[in-house]
Amino acid sequence: MNDFKGAIRLALKGSIASITLDNPQKHNSLSAEDIEMFLSHLEYLEARPEIRVLVITGNGPKTFCAGVSLVELTSDGAIADLFQELTDKLANMKIPTLCAMNGSAFGGGAELSLCCDFRIGVKGMAVQIPAARFGLCYPINGIRRYVQRLGINTAKKLLMAAEKLDAETLLAEQYLTHLVEPAELAETAAQMAENLSQLAPLAVTGMKQICDQMVEGNLSTEELNQDAQTIVQNCRQSKDLLEGLNAMRERRQPKFTGEIRSEDEKPEDQWPLPQ
Repeated sequence: MNDFKGAIRLALKGSIASITLDNPQKHNSLSAEDIEMFLSHLEYLEARPEIRVLVITGNGPKTFCAGVSLVELTSDGAIADLFQELTDKLANMKIPTLCAMNGSAFGGGAELSLCCDFRIGVKGMAVQIPAARFGLCYPINGIRRYVQRLGINTAKKLLMAAEKLDAETLLAEQYLTHLVEPAELAETAAQMAENLSQLAPLAVTGMKQICDQMVEGNLSTEELNQDAQTIVQNCRQSKDLLEGLNAMRERRQPKFTGEIRSEDEKPEDQWPLPQ
């Protein structure tokens, strides 16, 4: 396993990458330097096609992330723009992303998790966005993300009313996709990441892209609709489809590569399914 040290730690294990917020003394809040390190890790992963899944988590028993440093936020608004750059990049990662929330999230920490495809929470955690309590209007991109991913009612509870939502409510409101006991978090995240890493990468990343475009209303134009159709067609023409069908017939684990097959590599007309 490769491990990149620091307050924002990146570790690589096979096709799975993990980023850990490692400043529990400050509830894993993010300074400008931390955000820049986070961004550099994401850029590094974007250049590594062998990485198929990203897991984000925090260190400590209470807090996943307390958002950006309030000291830096009030003294220099540049950190807000930097944080928006981070959330936009994380939300647009091609590979599936999983947030293992080891504790509560506040402010920008809640949005950081929301940018991921899956969010595993632990019982006893909570989420709160206190911006309205000290006179801050949350950034437009962030508001849009809350409305698109959670709906207008939940977005208003979190942003306008600054309500503190507990774990069970977060699961019911679909902020969390999974809820486990704290002792089960690491194993659950590892199992989900392993499962995602073994699926056909073209299909997984393609369906992620189409899902996100649908939520954002970006499939309304003919050009973007054609892009989605191209994704579907690429999967049909991939070596992964051929490998997946062969593996099903031969009752074995498939080995996907994410490659497009040549013209002479075609699946048989009929594939007997396992009895």
